[in-house]
Amino acid sequence: MRPAAILVLFAMLLALATGLSYLGYNYLTLASQYRERNFLHLSHTDDALALLRANPAPRPETARQIRDHVTFARAQADWCLRNLSNLELVVFERMGAGQALQICRNDLATADDALALIALLERAETIAQTGSNSAFSLGLRVAEAIDTMRTNSLEFRPQVASIEKRLVRLVKTGTLGATVLIAGLFALLAHTVLRVWSQQDARTRDLQRLSQRFTGAMQASEDGFAIFDTDLRLIDCNLQYRRLCHSDPDAVKPGMSKREILFSAIASGHYADTEGSAEQHLKEFLEDIADDKGVSERQYALSGDRFVLSRVSRTELGDIVVTRTDITSIVRAEQAQRRHAEALEKAKTEIERQSLTDPLTGLPNRRKLDTDLAERIHEGPLVLIRIDLDRFKQVNDVLGHDAGDFVLCHVARLMESALRPGDLPARVGGDEFVILCRPNTAMDDARQLAQTLLAEILKPVAFDNKHCLFGASFGIAETQDGLVQPSDLLSAADAALYRAKASGRGTVEVFSRVMRKEMLRDRALADRFAKALETQEIQPYVQTQHNAKDGSLAGVEVLARWEHPTDGVLLPHRFMPIARQLGLEAKMDETIFQQAVTSVAKMAQDGVIVPRIAFNVSAARISDPGFLASAREAIPTNRERFAFEILESISYEDSGPGLIFAVDALKDLGFQIDIDDFGSGHASINSVLKLEPHVLKIDKSITRPLGDSERAARMVASIIELARALDAKVLAEGVDSEIKATLLRDMGCDMLQGYFFSRPAPMSRLHATLRDNGDPNALTGFS
Repeated sequence: MRPAAILVLFAMLLALATGLSYLGYNYLTLASQYRERNFLHLSHTDDALALLRANPAPRPETARQIRDHVTFARAQADWCLRNLSNLELVVFERMGAGQALQICRNDLATADDALALIALLERAETIAQTGSNSAFSLGLRVAEAIDTMRTNSLEFRPQVASIEKRLVRLVKTGTLGATVLIAGLFALLAHTVLRVWSQQDARTRDLQRLSQRFTGAMQASEDGFAIFDTDLRLIDCNLQYRRLCHSDPDAVKPGMSKREILFSAIASGHYADTEGSAEQHLKEFLEDIADDKGVSERQYALSGDRFVLSRVSRTELGDIVVTRTDITSIVRAEQAQRRHAEALEKAKTEIERQSLTDPLTGLPNRRKLDTDLAERIHEGPLVLIRIDLDRFKQVNDVLGHDAGDFVLCHVARLMESALRPGDLPARVGGDEFVILCRPNTAMDDARQLAQTLLAEILKPVAFDNKHCLFGASFGIAETQDGLVQPSDLLSAADAALYRAKASGRGTVEVFSRVMRKEMLRDRALADRFAKALETQEIQPYVQTQHNAKDGSLAGVEVLARWEHPTDGVLLPHRFMPIARQLGLEAKMDETIFQQAVTSVAKMAQDGVIVPRIAFNVSAARISDPGFLASAREAIPTNRERFAFEILESISYEDSGPGLIFAVDALKDLGFQIDIDDFGSGHASINSVLKLEPHVLKIDKSITRPLGDSERAARMVASIIELARALDAKVLAEGVDSEIKATLLRDMGCDMLQGYFFSRPAPMSRLHATLRDNGDPNALTGFS
């Protein structure tokens, strides 16, 4: 049983014993009063009997005196009964006082009889005066009644004595029990106190040891630690806290208030920003104390380009715990990372700006056109005008490229001056321009715009006092012809432009029903596409990639070609949009991938090893749940020789964490990751940072003007610098001349790819060429 329960039991028993003693003492006092009442009863009955003996036939006066004595005696018996409650009457009867109580009741009845007889005597005055025997007879009867009362009084006395004995025993029992219980309670309390003292002493020693350990740990901690009381006065702190909260650590002492420490620290120049900071710091500190969120954190800048993180919390006792951590290295690292990110973002912004602008004419380029066209296609009827310069090649050949550049810039200025607000002019190729008319432009207005611009272009223009003879052909298409996709609208405008050139150039053609029929032929390709995948009409082709330093074979890029039974070999631009629209892009990627892996395995059996094989992977393919398993099973070993090219158009922001997961999984499996068509304007620096590619492939639209455009050279240099920052290699696409190959090598490119080295060809041709020559670097005749 627990000590508390024992104490409660002892208290209850002590209360019971004390209660018994109290009742005993109380009723002993009552018994003495009963004894006194008995004595008064006996005395008055004796007095009444004495009067009767002296006056056997009492007169009324004597009768009245007798009545007074009897009445007083009766009052004593009545008091003995009325002084007890009903409960006490029951208790007294249980204690053996029932006979005494009955004597009292009998005495009351006898007294009432005597008083009735005395009343007769008081009315028998005549009888008493004559000395009649009637008065004598009544006197005898009264005497008998009073004698009975006297007898009751004598019998009542021993009953009181008996009750007193019982009450004495009850008092003794209660007192003894209380004494024993008090002694036991005292012993228990003494034992408990001794045990509590012993436990308290042990706890005190434990607390002392804990305090010593805490003090040792606090002083050894690399973080500053301090405790303030509820009045914000310092209780204790370690040396590191004094160093982090004051320039002079010795100035911080226990007993100082937080205000005193702050003002002293600011006066010593401890904080970097001291203007109004004392009250501000104190206000922040008080706010942190009042905060119910638990631990409050604030960062402060100290002098000497240092930074500290302050944490404030309140204990259950109301004390305030403050810790300070030197985070200078962390903050400086974050600042450096922020500057680096800003530099990267600035470079990315510049690259994007340049990638969306034609470097020669300053007009928006093809990427910008594609973006705006995709945004406007659903805003209302759209009209697209395609422009291709006539006899521009002759201007370049006869007057030189400077004259050609002059003509292109001249046409660009004419377009800008002729267009209306909301119209978008763009240069999308060498001498190809596009005008995306503002939404809801009528076809007649677009035709009139084209005619006006054609008239301006046909006006003679001189360069270095030499006439530049050139013209232009226009093709117009609108979405109201059922062209609901940007690609359809561009294709329709192209069809109209080709018709304008075929009809003699220098004209304006509008997309017609005849041209629409030609587009229907493209629909036929879509109908056959699924079957072409099943019958493997769509085959993997390869284009070689070469080391920039010596031109040796660095690897190949696997491309898709459709060997159509009637239309010949179709390039991806003819069927890729179809695959995308049909939702078969991922399946096509898988088909090309599996065929290429099989071909590479056959080449390896003949001892032909290609250093590196890169596969294009679409957004649909990389998002396929079975993609990773397929890649792992198809290429069980030597995975470092295989790379997956992710188009820059596959945006991390759009694809989300799934893209990062897939890329990381590919890296974990040992595959390489390339960013294809980099610089085309879609990817953000954030995407590139998160993907962490092994190779950045510069888009051919950037390398195409290289050698003729200083801006293109700057863009290439920016991408190379970005790649170096990411620890990635650079591969330049679109290398179509030795001059470009030399320029790109000197600028720092690692690998080159383009028609200067080879054109895409079936993998079987690459296999045969490498096998027959016996040298991976000998690719004579491969194209």
